[in-house]
This record gives sequence, C-alpha cells and structure tokens, in this order.
Amino acid sequence: MVLLVLSFPLLMLGIRDWKEADREAGVRAWQLQQAASASDPRVRADFADYAESTLYRQQDAEQSRNWLLGMAVIGAGAGIVLLFTGRRRAATVEESEEVAAAAEPPPPRFRPCRACQWRMSVEASACPRCGCPHEPESAVVESASPLPMRRAQFAFYLALLVLGLGSAVVIYTVLFDGLSETELVRISPYWLFPSVFGYYGLVALRMEARLQASHRDNVSDQLLDVIKEIGGHLGQAFAFLVHAPFLIVKSRQPWVVAFVGSLIWAMALVVFFDVVFPGL
Repeated sequence: MVLLVLSFPLLMLGIRDWKEADREAGVRAWQLQQAASASDPRVRADFADYAESTLYRQQDAEQSRNWLLGMAVIGAGAGIVLLFTGRRRAATVEESEEVAAAAEPPPPRFRPCRACQWRMSVEASACPRCGCPHEPESAVVESASPLPMRRAQFAFYLALLVLGLGSAVVIYTVLFDGLSETELVRISPYWLFPSVFGYYGLVALRMEARLQASHRDNVSDQLLDVIKEIGGHLGQAFAFLVHAPFLIVKSRQPWVVAFVGSLIWAMALVVFFDVVFPGL
C-alpha cells in the first residue's frame, strides 16, 4: 500500500514533465522554422542558438519524465504484487493453522521385546510382561537454532553494498570537479539504490537467521525487536529512521524487504529533488 501511495506523486510529476517536454519540442520546432526562413544570417544564427538551448531543456524534461514514469510503474507493480501475495500468504497461514489444529497426534511407536517378543512402547525401560530391561528411545527434541545465512545471497548483497559505496566515493572525489550539480543529482540513484539494496539485504539476512529462535512472523518484526534493545532514545530514533522503509514490508524473504526498501528510498529521492529542489 505504501508503494502505491508513493507511486501516485511520481506519476503526476512524470505527466508534468511529459507536457513540459512536448512544449519544449513545439518551441524548438518553431525556432528551427524561424531560423530556416530568416534572410538575415545573424537572425538565423540567433534562432539556431535558441533551438540548441531549447533542445537541452527538452532532453532534460524527457529524461526526468522517463525516470519518474519508470519509478511509478515499478513502484505500483511491486505494490500490487506484494498486496496480493500478502493476502494469499495470510490465507495460506490460516489454512495451515486450521489443518494443523484438526490433525490428529501421531500414533505411539512400539517395538517387540527381545526376550519374549511382547509388543511394548519404545519409551519403556523394561518389558511389562517379562521385565527384560530395554534402552528407551525417547523422542529427541531439537533446540531451535538460528537459520544459517545463505552464502550466495550474503556475497551478492555485500557486493552491491561495496559497489554502491565505491561508486559514491569515486563520484564525489575523483569526478566531483568535472560534474555539475544537475549531473550529480541525475547519477545519485545509480549509487544510492545498490547501496541501500545491499545494506537492507544484509540486515534482512541477519534478521531471517533469528526468526526460528524468536518465532516472529517476518524479518521486520524481528528488526523492530532489535531496535527496541538499543540503549538510549536517540539511538533508537536514528535506527528507526534508517530502517523505516524496511519496517513497512512484512515479509519473511530478505530480497523482498531489501528490494522494496531500496525502491522506497529511490522514489523518495526522486520526489525530493523534483519537489523540494526542482531547479537542480
């Protein structure tokens, strides 16, 4: 539901930039027409310069339109998928709980006595008929242990995190002087999305490993318990702010939490630069 709500302003901003690109295209067509029909070479050169400047504005509007509409479509699609899968998962859990409640307990196990072949329970220490001693076979109850983190997913999320942060370091140190503010804003999603995706994926894997021991329903509830254990209100507030999109997604799958959380941050970044600082 959160993704669907965030997709609506992105859609409106994309439609706005779409109209802006069409308007700039019309202005540029008129400028080129004036340049072609002008008899004075100086006037022809002026209109050609105007048309070139208009082309830059048109390309900026088209790129912004593509970004906004693409993010809106991805966000709406992911929101619809999560909405239907969440309902289906809830129905499946309820059905499995009903089946488990209606299921009969397993029948007791028996074995023959090695002395008189009398049918006796596997948990009995002696035969009830002849008294022959036996080693009882009590049911072994395995203690709950955290699920091991899958190495392939761990390596994937770690690689994304290193790639995103490494790209940010290169952009803001080596390439910073050669890039304008507009270009820095445009390329920010290329390092922010993989960084957040990788970090959220690693955190989700850690929380998934604790689910079996804590008996929580999803990784978000498990993370909320971890945040509550942090000492100090300031630390809890900071942790909650960093993982706020993470806590919205109620899923047991780390990749779902990581993808949706990073998508929310990316959409929020686009809205921030288009609404708060539209001049960048």
